[in-house]
Amino acid sequence: MKLWGKWLSAAAGAGLLAAVLAGNALAAEDREKISDISLEIESLIEAGKDGSDVNVTIDRGEGYNLDDVTVKNDDGEWISGDEPRVEITLEADSDYYFDAMSKSKVRLRGDKATYVTSSRRDNKSTLVVTIKLGALEGGLEIEGVEWEADDSPVAKWDEVSGARSYQVRLYRDDKSVGSAVSTTNEYYDFSGSLTKEGDYYFKVRAVDGNSKKGEWYESDSIFVDDDMAEDYKSGNYSTGNGTTNTPNTPLNEGVWKRNNVGWWYEYPNGSYPTNGWLSIKNVWYCFDHLGYLRLGWIQAGDGKWYYCDPREGSNQGAMMTNTITPDGFRVDANGVWVQ
Repeated sequence: MKLWGKWLSAAAGAGLLAAVLAGNALAAEDREKISDISLEIESLIEAGKDGSDVNVTIDRGEGYNLDDVTVKNDDGEWISGDEPRVEITLEADSDYYFDAMSKSKVRLRGDKATYVTSSRRDNKSTLVVTIKLGALEGGLEIEGVEWEADDSPVAKWDEVSGARSYQVRLYRDDKSVGSAVSTTNEYYDFSGSLTKEGDYYFKVRAVDGNSKKGEWYESDSIFVDDDMAEDYKSGNYSTGNGTTNTPNTPLNEGVWKRNNVGWWYEYPNGSYPTNGWLSIKNVWYCFDHLGYLRLGWIQAGDGKWYYCDPREGSNQGAMMTNTITPDGFRVDANGVWVQ
């Protein structure tokens, strides 16, 4: 009889537990599940400007409404390449709740946006969705493109937010004079290129940290006669900042600079060599498209292989000649790999 009583007690307990679980299940089913969401995204964020206006509307679906939109990485002025992260808070109606969401259940329309993550709060009645907008473009417009004066060889322009550097190109009588040069300054001294009489103008474009290039912007023309060209050649001219170049002032001797990416060679006017070889104090060096020093084996345009010393020290980056490279290959007196 005692065993029978224990069995009854256990059965009663199990029945009570089952009733509680069933009651909970029935209570959860009193609310209708929201299995997916669809949102329309309109971003008013622009590179080169501050502000973080992002409009979000419910594209389709029912049982929920928009509660809040917050841009999480607004640090002030946006620059080209920034990817705004937006946190969207949705609230379910009293008779609805949110299912667990994933990328496939969150539909985003309008401006380019991608799903990052989501979480539920308040007994599944609140859903917080984080999205990432596409990298900002533009913001590389340049204003104030002009010569410092009608008789000045110095080109200048306004600083561009988000620009890492600028490319500048000179023209005489509508024909280019040399190739484009790069500079990190908002000016460029063309005194070494204004060597003949003619009408000169220049074009400039900004380059951001992702190597994205903006549009070219063109200056007005100035007329350079032979006397002016001779003054520029000798360095006898005034600049807009109140300084004066005098004869025999070196205009093309640069200095080596370095950051966490590598070395580059910068001229006094802020420009630096890119995309090719340069002889500096009778030693050849090679620079990539961003102006950084290249190291190791390099195949030149003639198809021949050259070796630039990668080892730390005063000769780093120098093209090796008439020797054995650190990896055991011979290069001749011109630096060419002897096969």
